[in-house]
Amino acid sequence: MVSLDNSWKPSAMVESETHGEAPFGFTSVRLVAQRIVMDIIEPTKLENSEDWKIIISELKNWGQVPNPDALSIISTQNTERGLLVNLESDGINWIAEFLPWGSDGRLQSRVANSHSEMNIPNGGYSWNGSDIIILRKSLKYKQKVGEKLNESLTESNFEDSISILHEAGKKLGLYHSSIESARITPVDQQRWNKRLTKLEEILKSNTIWRAPFTRDTPCVLSLGDVRFDDFLIKENGLFSLSINPPRLADGLFKDECEFPAIRDFACLMHDLSRIYHKSNSNIDIVLLRKSLIDGWISTAPEKWCSSNAFYAHKGGLVIWEYEQSLLDVLEAFARQSGAPEPAVSIISKVIPFQKKMYSNRSPAAIAFVSFFLGVITIYHQIPTTLSELLMPVFCITIGIAGFYLYRKASPSPTKPITHF
Repeated sequence: MVSLDNSWKPSAMVESETHGEAPFGFTSVRLVAQRIVMDIIEPTKLENSEDWKIIISELKNWGQVPNPDALSIISTQNTERGLLVNLESDGINWIAEFLPWGSDGRLQSRVANSHSEMNIPNGGYSWNGSDIIILRKSLKYKQKVGEKLNESLTESNFEDSISILHEAGKKLGLYHSSIESARITPVDQQRWNKRLTKLEEILKSNTIWRAPFTRDTPCVLSLGDVRFDDFLIKENGLFSLSINPPRLADGLFKDECEFPAIRDFACLMHDLSRIYHKSNSNIDIVLLRKSLIDGWISTAPEKWCSSNAFYAHKGGLVIWEYEQSLLDVLEAFARQSGAPEPAVSIISKVIPFQKKMYSNRSPAAIAFVSFFLGVITIYHQIPTTLSELLMPVFCITIGIAGFYLYRKASPSPTKPITHF
């Protein structure tokens, strides 16, 4: 058995009886904890090329994969997302990433539609429609963007931090532009709200958040989880966004829906909150968030990053940041790693944040009633004099002004929920 440690195998979950099938060369394991269950598969043995041939014998390959007859295993290591193996075949170095909890089945579509500047897998192996192994040729790079951002924030280097965030947001927007012509489906409001309900129930959260999502956030070929460590700084100084294995939460809480582009962006924004919290930087977080937003909207499809997409009264960015916080808590629960910050602080601010948005409804209600009265008055009796026209026009004007004030009262996406 390949050595697997708690860096990826949740320590709070215990192995139950084998539950489920596994391809030849793999073992199926069921991990259980209070209120959560996860099935994983892991290689039975992986020490040499013969073991590799056994592992891939029942898997379906796609893209470019190394020649198994000229393959040698250089090293193995455990990561937070599964086993990583360094290979060499025909003089080419490869990285094989095992996906113990599988994938959502759309990884190959992401690869096929990705922007040319992205660091995508060259190929992989799948089983029963789920990716089991993804393979990429080793890429030389100077540093991960997450490391560089942490350094600049720790040193409170404003200019470097702003530059890094703008460029990362820009690269994410390029990916979204590249998938604009791929499969797009309408807003899946019912499943998104149902997903939040299930998460809140699992975690026994005292928060409840549902939203009437806007049409500007359709389901797209989203990346799933995006972090600054997914961006690599290449030798020429340019950023390259990588498509990486799914996070642990994706195994603990399987997706039953597709997501909008702003959910990808919320993942990255939430990662900024994580890094900012650890760095103890004295840079204003509002300015940092603004830079990341500006970078994204400079290249992403206009509709997907419109003011409607960011509109908090209809979910906006903030509800997806809330979802990411719940997923952080779910992972921490499975790992027994303590209360994750800033996720816990974000969740604690949800109720006062919702109260603030609820209080904003007063001008909206007045506006609706006033606008309705004005229109009904004109409908039932067309004004024939200026004096008859004055009152309905006044009501309609009040209505329009009220809607405008309600819109303006929506919390700005540049301001984190912890600041309300």
